[in-house]
Amino acid sequence: MVTTQKRTKRKTELKSVQSAAIADVFTSSAIKGTVLFLILAFNVLVLKNCFMLSVPESTFSGDVQLDATLYGLAISVLMVIVLFHEEQWDNAFCPGAITLYLDAVILVLYTKWFEWLIGGWWSLWLMNGLMVMMPVMGLFIMVVMLKK
Repeated sequence: MVTTQKRTKRKTELKSVQSAAIADVFTSSAIKGTVLFLILAFNVLVLKNCFMLSVPESTFSGDVQLDATLYGLAISVLMVIVLFHEEQWDNAFCPGAITLYLDAVILVLYTKWFEWLIGGWWSLWLMNGLMVMMPVMGLFIMVVMLKK
């Protein structure tokens, strides 16, 4: 009976050590940095491609690819700043959550999931409007959040 209790205790200790080791791996700074980089890269790519779909006649720098990449990078960095400064995640309509909602809507419009419902032209129009609104809204949110 004593050996059974010791085995059970050892198994429990081993499981807790293994769980702690796995938790340390997934909560390490390197993994967090890698995940953040992947999210930023994906967001930059999606926003760049969205920009390319709705490219204006004239460009800011003369190169459409450069403009699209700069737009994607700027909006992604702005989103990360907003998300890291958010403190009211219990509110579903906090600035960080609204930023994530708008980014998700742009992604859904880019992947053409609702084109069958609202049509291709309306989908592109809505995506363009959100992309124009994102920098203004992001800067407004930053001012409101950092003003505190």
